[in-house]
Amino acid sequence: MEERKPYLYLNAFLAKAEHASLEVSDFLKGASQVNAYDLDSKHELEGKLFVKIPTEKKPKWSAFTENITGVSLDELANRSSSAVLIIKTATATMAFTFGYGRFLIDTKYFVHDFGIKTALNTLDHDSLRSVDLFTLEDQAVQKKSQASRESAVGVFGIDISRDVLRAVTGSPKTGVNLKNISGGDSVYSFATEINVDELSSLVDLLSSYYSNDSYKKGFSWVDNIRKVKEKSEIDGLDEKLLEKLKLKSSDITITLPEIVQWDAIYGFSFTRSKSTIKPTIEAGDYLDNLDTASVSIDSIKRDRLFVYDVHENESEHQIYKCIYFEYKEENKTYILFAGLWYEIDNNFMSRIDAVLSQISISALTFPKVYVWEETKDGEPKSKIETEGDYNARVANDHSYHLLDKKLIKSNRTTSSIELCDLMTNSKQFIHVKHRKGGSAGLSHLFAQGSVSAEVLLGDREFRKKARTVLRQVSSGLQDSVPLDNFKSDGVEVVFLILGEDSASLKSNLPFFSKVNLSKAFENLSQRGFEVTISGVGTEQKPNA
Repeated sequence: MEERKPYLYLNAFLAKAEHASLEVSDFLKGASQVNAYDLDSKHELEGKLFVKIPTEKKPKWSAFTENITGVSLDELANRSSSAVLIIKTATATMAFTFGYGRFLIDTKYFVHDFGIKTALNTLDHDSLRSVDLFTLEDQAVQKKSQASRESAVGVFGIDISRDVLRAVTGSPKTGVNLKNISGGDSVYSFATEINVDELSSLVDLLSSYYSNDSYKKGFSWVDNIRKVKEKSEIDGLDEKLLEKLKLKSSDITITLPEIVQWDAIYGFSFTRSKSTIKPTIEAGDYLDNLDTASVSIDSIKRDRLFVYDVHENESEHQIYKCIYFEYKEENKTYILFAGLWYEIDNNFMSRIDAVLSQISISALTFPKVYVWEETKDGEPKSKIETEGDYNARVANDHSYHLLDKKLIKSNRTTSSIELCDLMTNSKQFIHVKHRKGGSAGLSHLFAQGSVSAEVLLGDREFRKKARTVLRQVSSGLQDSVPLDNFKSDGVEVVFLILGEDSASLKSNLPFFSKVNLSKAFENLSQRGFEVTISGVGTEQKPNA
């Protein structure tokens, strides 16, 4: 009777081809305290096993428990076991880690997407059990979704225009003789029944699973956006950024990496020109003061953008995290956003641009935003009109209805929402945001317009409350929102962006704002709304 093969759960890492000639011990971190073991020659394997020399560690809370009992609790000592088996074949070098072994290997020698890509190539994409996503919203948000049973990718509510897939688990597709597959970043984990002598062929098999592109059948969208994790690749991209910084290029935008209350902010300044406070973030103020001879990635990580609010509070952000920069190659575009590099497939970029080209400029006219100088404590200060003041002035002078800050509760949203900021008698709902805030505020604007229109369409209770608010604003305005039979037909959602003219508006949006605008446009158009966009520049405030 044939002996059963041992059942093992393995974690595999694939060494990069260019490091194939390294000694096996070179793949470990320099500081690893390990014993090295040769492999028994009867298995005809090339490689070594490295076992970490264990040290006894007491947990952090042992002092507290020993204090409370007054005696030494020797059984609390932890010994963690770690080992790495490195196997070389003619085609590949692979590390298999056991226990905490992954902390012994030096990740720079290993393929950074081996785990995720091999998992996508070997999984049945209708048998997923969990996905880890990194969603590009105002800030990048990490999410893990688990299904109670094996499910198709659609169950996880993935948004293929802005979700970066980080890890996935599921069952193998037909023909793949492995079990319980999961992969994320550089590690590929699976269970298998295997004899030691078969390890070389396992290495070759896994390497072949990595190097094909069968994932494109069910998961082609994962190539839309990829987070760049590889240090050498990041260093190369940072070099491109430095070249542009030294040229003081206008391709570099500086924006806030997070959402803030814009009406509560009165200005910004930079390291080396801290006392020059401007009401908007002007990249030129930073670039003009750069010492191009000594600028480095470290120096821009030390430099700060200072933010001042109306109560004289000051906060600061690392410049590297505030830079928005796009670097294009033939079939890929790289984007630095909130301190992280992303690789965007150019076909995906052109699809987004094609959607944006369908969005019309609104026929409505809006006045420009006021800017002015005022003196405070003998210091001249540049000011820009707040969103709230602009909305109130426009409503007053140009017969728009003011709905800014009038919040309405809906059972379909987690918090109360504004119907819009300004409104016309012709069912035009206008949502207003400053351009000065960079992509976070704009993405928020597009989401807000989407949510408000969807809730209007689908929530009768919300319409009832909205009608009360509209009646208070102007008698008869509530007729724009009938309680029953509300139709999207004839309703226009307008996105008004302050501080940039309509002509250049769409092309100058940061990429992730473009993604969010194209989503809002598709979402609302499919529901029958008209969606337009408008921008206004700035002008000197007339003297009262």
